[in-house]
Amino acid sequence: MSVPVAMIPYTNMAPYRQLGAPHGCHFVPLVPKASIGALITGRVVAAAVPVGGLVRLGGVVETVGRFGIAAKGPSMSVLFFSRVPFEEMHEPKTLRVTIESASSVRLLYLLLGRTLGFDRLPRLVPDGRNPDGELLIGDRALIQGVVTRADDTFPHVTDLSKKWFDIYGLPFVFARWVVRNDAAEPVKKAIVRWLDAFREKEPLLVAQAIPEAAGTLDLSPDLLQRYFRVIRRCLDDSDVQGQQRFFQEFEQFGRAPLFQNA
Repeated sequence: MSVPVAMIPYTNMAPYRQLGAPHGCHFVPLVPKASIGALITGRVVAAAVPVGGLVRLGGVVETVGRFGIAAKGPSMSVLFFSRVPFEEMHEPKTLRVTIESASSVRLLYLLLGRTLGFDRLPRLVPDGRNPDGELLIGDRALIQGVVTRADDTFPHVTDLSKKWFDIYGLPFVFARWVVRNDAAEPVKKAIVRWLDAFREKEPLLVAQAIPEAAGTLDLSPDLLQRYFRVIRRCLDDSDVQGQQRFFQEFEQFGRAPLFQNA
């Protein structure tokens, strides 16, 4: 019987998909935030889960090695588009945030709070109104980031992981591969072997992913090559430090809800 593993359908995960599913498993396409609930309910046994959801998953999952999605500087696909510079996005400005992410919204909250003060944050735009800024992630952000300079609506673009790196000097980790604690041992071993094989074959898998991704997104292969270079999948000590700093910052400054309604 095949076991379900969540797979983010964005281009940043294309090299992982090139390897095919782990032995005895099949992929279930889920946007990042949806994988959190799917792990909690047992709909999937493993996922590259947003680090912003790891607290909710405490006691439910364990990390598998140092694998995930991270960027040491620009990510090219977690972008904040705005009518005014990032430093001017204080209240009464309004914003719209993606509903697909558990990490990027928290990252935006911390960066705006550090830049503007947590008592001057913009508010969520009411339904039917146009915001002063919008957070996009994944393929939508990647594509919009290419064309936005010709877009007078949101002429200012802030790459959030670059902003994080500029402030903290650390990479930002968006997702980590995890497996449910109660998964069968053969399943856990299959996930470990799959990720170890990925690490060995990563350059080849990245090269194989470029043509298909370029065609699907209608972007140049050179741009996709650069994108796959800035997105990092096999993590190191600095990534772990960046993830820990994110947890510390959010524990100190996080609140619910992050952004108030206008």
